[in-house]
Amino acid sequence: MAKKERGPQYIMSALNTPMINYNEYYMNGQEKFITFLISFVGGGLVGLVFYGNQFLDEEGNTTPATMICNFILFVVIGLIAFKFFKTMRTEQLLTKRKKELRKQFRSFLETLAVSLSSGMNILDSLLSSYNDLKVEYSEDAYIVAEVKEMIDGMQNNVPIEDMMASLGERSSIEDVKNFGIVFELCYRAGGNMKEVVRRTSDIISEKIQIEAEIETALTSNKSQFSVMMVIPVVMVLMIRTMMTAFAKSFSTVPGVIAVSVAVAIFIGAYKLGTKLTDIKG
Repeated sequence: MAKKERGPQYIMSALNTPMINYNEYYMNGQEKFITFLISFVGGGLVGLVFYGNQFLDEEGNTTPATMICNFILFVVIGLIAFKFFKTMRTEQLLTKRKKELRKQFRSFLETLAVSLSSGMNILDSLLSSYNDLKVEYSEDAYIVAEVKEMIDGMQNNVPIEDMMASLGERSSIEDVKNFGIVFELCYRAGGNMKEVVRRTSDIISEKIQIEAEIETALTSNKSQFSVMMVIPVVMVLMIRTMMTAFAKSFSTVPGVIAVSVAVAIFIGAYKLGTKLTDIKG
């Protein structure tokens, strides 16, 4: 099966400016280093717990072959863990960024609704929202850059509907995309823009609140799940350090096969548990 090609990190907006593609996440150098360090070392150590100390002598002492095997196991399993964890961590950071963008978009709609209610036109309302959002977040915030792009677009005669649609497509957030569609229809037809913005803000707020309540309800389950994922590693470590006679069975062919089956079940349980506790926005 061919490897799925990743999308670009940036996509040209309606103003022909490279803007963030929220459907793809590219780690920076620091994030890559931390992910590599944790996954490589952690994966290597766990690999040694399950498969380490092969080729012991008859008295159970380590041999040069044991040391070489342990080193190879540490490196190989550490690299496999890094590849697995990198993908998982990228998905986590991508989801986190989308949630942050949606929360910031809600704040944008709130400030926009206030400005429209005071009688401002769309451009002045965007300028007012831009200044408010810079205070609430920072100039580096996602929504601040997006609103700045909308303002620049309108000042360069790019339709605001196209700017909204661009954000919706790049974000792939259902609420943002739907707002872009409704905004375009309402703006062209001269509808009640203030009510549309306010209502959309209320809907997003309700969704975020419901998700927060579900997250709170699942907190204890997630904590128990995390502990249960650690218990098998701790148990095997205790057996190998405290029950040396039984630990020798880990160096036999049946022992390695049994451990491999257990690890496969362990990984499957982890993936299933992660899916069950995942909350889609």
